[in-house]
Amino acid sequence: MLALVLALLGYYISPYGPDTGPNAGQNPERKSSQALSGSFYLAQVTRVADGDTITVRNRDGAIHKIRMHAIDSPELKQAGGERARNWLIEQVMNRDVKIVVNNTDRYQRQVAKVVLPVAGCEQRLCDGEVDVNLQAIAAGHAWWYREYSRSQSSQDRVLYEAAEEKARNARKGLWRQTAPLAPWQWRTEQRNQR
Repeated sequence: MLALVLALLGYYISPYGPDTGPNAGQNPERKSSQALSGSFYLAQVTRVADGDTITVRNRDGAIHKIRMHAIDSPELKQAGGERARNWLIEQVMNRDVKIVVNNTDRYQRQVAKVVLPVAGCEQRLCDGEVDVNLQAIAAGHAWWYREYSRSQSSQDRVLYEAAEEKARNARKGLWRQTAPLAPWQWRTEQRNQR
């Protein structure tokens, strides 16, 4: 009975839940990127690399690099890149988020929807949660990445397209520029200059 009480106490004292993975008690900075498509987990954001890439620590202490699904923010060296990163820092840094995994990319990042969860939700998605990927588009800090729209739900495709159109028409964020260059085009130009 005492062992059970101590185990439960350890679970509730830790801000990330139990450390029960194969490396329990070892390096808390261990990295993991494997997750099944459609799976989800709760985590805390520990780093924001740019406007569409974050690092999180899940409740088991594993570190995951996340590429936000179906959006593309300006690169840091591109016009609007620092603003997009700063916006994302304000939204998620050191906050608890829900990661809804779509797949794993060639860089071993989990491609996922990042969600600000509602308390008590134990499901993949719940009413009242905030889709941070969608909000980045709505705030004018990301393009809807149409190339990856086939892996979105039909509802998300409609929402993401409408958010981009509304941000563009309102000249929010990157849309204040006369002719903003999409990040995928900017990356291609950078590669061609090498």
